Amino acid sequence: MSDWKALGGRVSLFPVAPTLAPPPSALDLYRRAWGGDPDIFQKQPNPLVPTVAQARRGHLMAGCIVQPGRIDFTFTPPTLPDAAVNLIEETGELHAELLYVTDVISRQLVPNSVVRVAVNVQFFSLQASFAEANKALTAVIPGRYGVKVADEEDFVFQINSPYPSQRIKDIRMNSLVKWSVDRLQVFTLSVPVGGSASASTATPAPAKPQTANFIGASITLDNNNVPGEKPLSSGDQSSLLSEALSSAAQTQQEIGLNVEGFKNASLFQ
Repeated sequence: MSDWKALGGRVSLFPVAPTLAPPPSALDLYRRAWGGDPDIFQKQPNPLVPTVAQARRGHLMAGCIVQPGRIDFTFTPPTLPDAAVNLIEETGELHAELLYVTDVISRQLVPNSVVRVAVNVQFFSLQASFAEANKALTAVIPGRYGVKVADEEDFVFQINSPYPSQRIKDIRMNSLVKWSVDRLQVFTLSVPVGGSASASTATPAPAKPQTANFIGASITLDNNNVPGEKPLSSGDQSSLLSEALSSAAQTQQEIGLNVEGFKNASLFQ
């Protein structure tokens, strides 16, 4: 059993600029995608600042982020109360949610002004040292690349293996894989709540944040199309995203990750 787990996943749409019609807000987009209201909605007065809608779905946090020139559907693990790196335990749910988004996009979820779509998934494996993280990475880098590292720090290796789309004629797809050793820093802050009427009126000292540092091996898969001259229809967006997701699932198996659940997962109910 592999100790690799998903750290997050994302479906991205890139409208051509300037667009003929403004994209829906993150709130509207979340409602259209999942048929309910989010738990959190952040709307900024500055139109250049992203709007964010987010809610818990199963074992994941699902979100919509809308900003000029970009729309993201994001999936991350829920926040833990302690200072730890939280990974997605139910990878099948992640795959199913990504698959669900690729399907609902075909129903004209956003205006037909999108020229590029992308699926991005990051896998992570916590390690005790840089040497151990390097060892975990080189075990899943194909030998034909001849990559050899020992105790070096901040290792990054990325390749792109482009291919013609099997779904849409004259569309070129990018298939990027990035192997890296990442340092993660997690902050936790305890905020006192409640109190009684007899409590002192003195202002309590601010809680000191707790910081925890982690090292891990990271693999990021990013599959996207090369933008063409004409915008993609909703059907073409969905088709390319489905192809990109299938390619990412195949790549993670080919390099030896074999993350359980990230293939042939049924749609999340």
